[in-house]
Amino acid sequence: MVFIDMMAKRNPALVQAAVELHQAGTIAPNTHLIDLDALEANARHLAEAAKENGMNLYYMTKQIGRSGFIGRQIEKQGVPKAVAVDIDEADLLRTEGCEIGNLGHLVQPGKMQWNHVLTQLNPEVVTLFSLERAEQLSEEATKLGYTQDVILRVIQRGDFLYPGQYGGFLLDELPKAVLKIKGLPGIQLVGVTSFPVLQYTKGDQDFTFSSNAETVKQARAILKNADVDVTHVNTPSATSVHTIPMLKELGATHGEPGHALTGTTPLHAYREDLKEVPAIVYVSEISHQDRTHAYTIAGGFYPRSNMKQAFYGNTRDEILMKKAHVDLESIGNIDYYGALKRNSDMAVGDTVVYAYRTQVFVTRSHVAFVRGIKEGKPEVVFSQKRGS
Repeated sequence: MVFIDMMAKRNPALVQAAVELHQAGTIAPNTHLIDLDALEANARHLAEAAKENGMNLYYMTKQIGRSGFIGRQIEKQGVPKAVAVDIDEADLLRTEGCEIGNLGHLVQPGKMQWNHVLTQLNPEVVTLFSLERAEQLSEEATKLGYTQDVILRVIQRGDFLYPGQYGGFLLDELPKAVLKIKGLPGIQLVGVTSFPVLQYTKGDQDFTFSSNAETVKQARAILKNADVDVTHVNTPSATSVHTIPMLKELGATHGEPGHALTGTTPLHAYREDLKEVPAIVYVSEISHQDRTHAYTIAGGFYPRSNMKQAFYGNTRDEILMKKAHVDLESIGNIDYYGALKRNSDMAVGDTVVYAYRTQVFVTRSHVAFVRGIKEGKPEVVFSQKRGS
């Protein structure tokens, strides 16, 4: 099973809306099209599951093209605060009226940005990777007369970390670090976090805990032994209606749904019984062809998307009937074009619809949020022009 098959089963109207809007010129090729009604329903399901399990959630928007528009829609569904991947995202969301829950977990603010973090962004918690960053934040908070809650990212040798995301307090060094941080004015240590806490093996029918989960448990015990009132155990990765009870059993107090908002966690490619419905596709167009391939206008592909097939055609009736195999290009090159293995009935100008796990914020793609998908009356209600 791949995401394109699950999209056809669970939200085929989104694929049909994609070809209709593209062929009408309402959306351009290189657009991520998002079913806003479905996304909002997914957010409500997440909020309900969190309430039932006594957990708190921070929503993440980087996968869907971070914007204040979508942040406000998610907050209306009961997920009140965001996790910002970096200070730029926090700025964008906060400027447009969204609340910041967690800042610093993936990208630490720079040393001269702490005043801005405290006075303009007002995060509920700041995640720290090092004692040096704790000291910087402490100094600025003290100058301002603030007290900022902080949580520590913790790691242990042998934990799984994605490339480009290394860092955190080593578990065997944590006791000494905790004592030093407790003595710093202006900050209040309230918990721990790690990423990823859940892992998925292709073809499995469920998630399992990564070794990082045990690291979080041990770190929480270390903080408690140091008389820290641990009120925040943040366990991001694949937070969804299905995994929230698992995270609660682990002892988590907070989760950070991102892909669950669009029904695109890895498990959503394999199971139809999950509460969240797939809500995002990538819309392109056949630009030109040769004897073996049709080349599609790109700019929105993500190297880890692992696409296998895509829909193509130029009408609502035919789009779900025609699929082509995707030839993956080198991830070391700019995605000016995608490549499909050519079929005889392909035509230049045909709509191409892909479905995969997105990371829109690292692409050049546009974003369009659409209502009325289920009723067959798609209407773009917000567009985000990007890549210029």
